[in-house]
Amino acid sequence: MIVCKFGGTSIGDAPAVRRLAGIVQSRLAERPLVVLSALSGVTNALLGLLKHTAPSEQRTLAHQLAELVARHRQLARALELSEELGERIADEGQQLLARLAARPDPAGADELCDFVAAQGELWSTRLVAAALAAANLESVWVDARSVMRTDAHFTRAAPDRAVLGDLAPRQFLPLLERGKVPVTQGYIGATADGRTTTLGRGGSDYSAALLAAALHAERVEIWTDVDGLMTADPRLVPAARVLPVASHLEAAELAAFGAQVLHPATQAPLVEARIPCVVLNSFAPERPGTTILAGVRPAPVGAGESPVRSISCKRGITVLNVRSPASRGSTGFLRALFAIFEQHGIAVDVIATSEVNVSVSVEDSSRIEALRQDLERLGDVSVFPHRAIVAVVGIGLRGIKGLAGRIFTAVQSVNVEVISQGASEINVTFVVREEDAGEAVRRLHAALIEAVA
Repeated sequence: MIVCKFGGTSIGDAPAVRRLAGIVQSRLAERPLVVLSALSGVTNALLGLLKHTAPSEQRTLAHQLAELVARHRQLARALELSEELGERIADEGQQLLARLAARPDPAGADELCDFVAAQGELWSTRLVAAALAAANLESVWVDARSVMRTDAHFTRAAPDRAVLGDLAPRQFLPLLERGKVPVTQGYIGATADGRTTTLGRGGSDYSAALLAAALHAERVEIWTDVDGLMTADPRLVPAARVLPVASHLEAAELAAFGAQVLHPATQAPLVEARIPCVVLNSFAPERPGTTILAGVRPAPVGAGESPVRSISCKRGITVLNVRSPASRGSTGFLRALFAIFEQHGIAVDVIATSEVNVSVSVEDSSRIEALRQDLERLGDVSVFPHRAIVAVVGIGLRGIKGLAGRIFTAVQSVNVEVISQGASEINVTFVVREEDAGEAVRRLHAALIEAVA
């Protein structure tokens, strides 16, 4: 069997859903399990409702939720689905409104956040399951919360893979063996006592990978609105081209540093299970996409080929610089430093160190001030917001003589603030000001990829 995951843009309107049905139809012989995101923009809109739970905001809350319900009902009508489905969506909207209007307990804010966010996937899967049935495909709607058991770390829950490995085959394999097409949600799960959780933003890819590993799938297909992994973001670099094949290491690095085609955690379960992943364009399903090979290293770079595979960037980064002369020659400083990040639940992207100075970049800026206050126990702290990480990703970059010189010659007009080279053999990363990121990517692509092609 295979797992077919469709993102929000792949189900955004009636023509998109009909294309999805055609894709699923073409794969019936391979017994597809369909995993879906919410419709494009719906998760953000649902989370936006949480800003309007005060009594004075009830009219705004009701209006915004009604617009979301109307969008799903309009899609149901465009697909000529039953009015009963539209009424069910409206009923669930009223239930959601009642919970939001019930003066939520601040202590349970994250739990409520997950309950609200999950509604997008529940609605999208109901619509698509009904659309597949209308196209004469024997679809079955399955609630992912019945198999995706997680811990209670709301908004970033960790799946229990052992439980998933037991529950998923019992839930899905009998359906697949009978020729049914299960349709289920990405992104969401539930605790052992039934409380709804989410796996973090963009977690539908991760859900698909976890389900594929639990079911020993032949492959995972990630259907999106681009032709595959590319040598750069085509919105920044018009000359960017598709990578026909990539290693799981390259895909993971690109996802971690800004390539939004895949969730960063997607590759880990696929590598362990040695399951390939194919990134495909649902708007042009005839195109071959990018095949990501799990557990297989690409062939060595040939003569005339660039060792650099892609240039990516991630904006919205904050750099914290901690200067502590007392740390010179001492032990335990870095342990104390990262213990503070752990206490605040903030992950670090890039780190650079000197004898008395440590610079780190973080994506989550919501708790920067509290983090800064605790870090000041270790030394002087400077905070630099509005930065971007630029990553040069390729095969065996650590061993390429002169590569660093070529990289920094290409971006000599851009102020590079933090450099991380050597931590990964396939990645050179550095931090620039956010407004310089696009220019850096274009210059690097021209020098390291276009010039070699």
